[in-house]
Amino acid sequence: MMMCKTLVDREMLVRAGFGPYTASSILRQAKRFMVQQGYEFYAGRRVSVAPLQAVKSVIGDVELSEKEDK
Repeated sequence: MMMCKTLVDREMLVRAGFGPYTASSILRQAKRFMVQQGYEFYAGRRVSVAPLQAVKSVIGDVELSEKEDK
C-alpha cells in the first residue's frame, strides 16, 4: 500500500535521488513559491517542509517515489 504524502522534506528528496545541497535548494525555491502565493507561514527559517505541488512546480512533474532500503 502506497501512502501519498502532501508535504515534502529534504530527506524525502535525498531518498528520491537528489543530492543534499540540491534537495535543500529545491525546498528553498518551493518555500519561496508558497510565499509568493500568499502563504507567509513558509517564510519562516525553521519551516523545513513544502507542499508536494510547490515542489513539483520547481522540479516539474517528477515522480518522488522513495527507494526502500530492505
